[in-house]
Amino acid sequence: MRVLLADDDEGVLMALELLLRRAEISTARARSPVQVLEQLASAAFDALLLDLNYERDTTSGQEGFTLLERLRRQYPALQVVVMTGWASIEGAVEAMRRGAVDYVPKPWENARLLSLLRSLEPDGASKPGQSVDHAHASAAMQRLHATVDQVAFSEVPVLITGEHGTGKELVARSIHQKSGRRGQFVALNAGALADGTFESELFGHVRGAFTDAKATRRGAFARAEGGTLFLDEIANMPLPQQAKLLRVLQEQVYQPLGASTLERSTARIVSATNVEVQALSLDGRFRADLLYRLNTIHLHVPPLRERLDELPGLVQAFIEREVARYGLPAIDLDSGVLELLRAHLWPGNVRELEHVVQRAVLLSARQGKLTAAHLDLRPSAGPSASAPPLTAMPQTVRDAERTAIAQALSRFPNDRRAAAESLGLSRSAFYRRLSQYGIRPQK
Repeated sequence: MRVLLADDDEGVLMALELLLRRAEISTARARSPVQVLEQLASAAFDALLLDLNYERDTTSGQEGFTLLERLRRQYPALQVVVMTGWASIEGAVEAMRRGAVDYVPKPWENARLLSLLRSLEPDGASKPGQSVDHAHASAAMQRLHATVDQVAFSEVPVLITGEHGTGKELVARSIHQKSGRRGQFVALNAGALADGTFESELFGHVRGAFTDAKATRRGAFARAEGGTLFLDEIANMPLPQQAKLLRVLQEQVYQPLGASTLERSTARIVSATNVEVQALSLDGRFRADLLYRLNTIHLHVPPLRERLDELPGLVQAFIEREVARYGLPAIDLDSGVLELLRAHLWPGNVRELEHVVQRAVLLSARQGKLTAAHLDLRPSAGPSASAPPLTAMPQTVRDAERTAIAQALSRFPNDRRAAAESLGLSRSAFYRRLSQYGIRPQK
């Protein structure tokens, strides 16, 4: 495991390096947000331990929060753990809202910090955001888990469909865990890679391959050697990038930028999309030959509104996880909370539920009881506010995306950030699609 440590305090960096090296965790350091970006541009990291406060901004943490949002857009697969000396419930909520996977106060507890970092290791181990055990699963999810058990051992590509927030990456991780493959699980948002970075991100580059290539960098295929490469948002990949990916899948080789030799690909490909399989290639925006390569096994993850019988188990599991994470006393669930949760339409699915419970646990910690007042549920306007099931989506990718964006803007008319997050998009990707489809939201 490789972790980037970001703090402007030399003593803190030295202490963290000593602790992590004793635990056989590789580290690199950055003393400023600029150095963080430089490190990430030149090397691959499994996680970032990020301090929020820097010399120019020692109290508010705004510089750290700004960096956190940029990292979420530029490195969506990077797992960021925030550290700060002015720990507070409000700070924890804000950090996770802006993309952090967890929050550690200073001074830290060595055992807890190491346990947290181990949970982020890219070997398929449990990580924050992981769902509950199968005992709480609905009949549809039980069937899905059974299929995963049947196909995990094979080498064939798997395509996972489902709405944003249903847990497609968790299914992919489950496939990797049960496959017995010894390599890493590497996740990449394939739909968010710019043309200028696509080849470098997937295939890597050698030093001097281009102007900013100051060091050799291993791409996603190399990091996933002997393991699993998870390509999320595959339907948003532009056609030129699809052609380059198809070549690797056909020939099982790739060439890092600037390299003179080919590398053999041994990674198993698992991909995911929120678009129905039949709609992927109908309008010519997704190559049919690439779809055939990716879709050997098709798994569908149903939305949360179709498996509400899982709610009690999910809620309890999320509560217990947060209580253990922050060392809190037990938190009881007030009567009426589950009924309120069942009445919600959950456009963001399990991811939305997880965030609602995370926030509610932090806000109810002092009282020891989670009540309706601690829930941050936006009112649902009725069935029309819910995203349609995949089988009811329009018959082209463009129409499907346009409809989903329009529905998100309808649900969150005064909050474009929330609309983007409900679709699983960064703000920049969301605004690009608004421009692409000529959508002008009301001000």
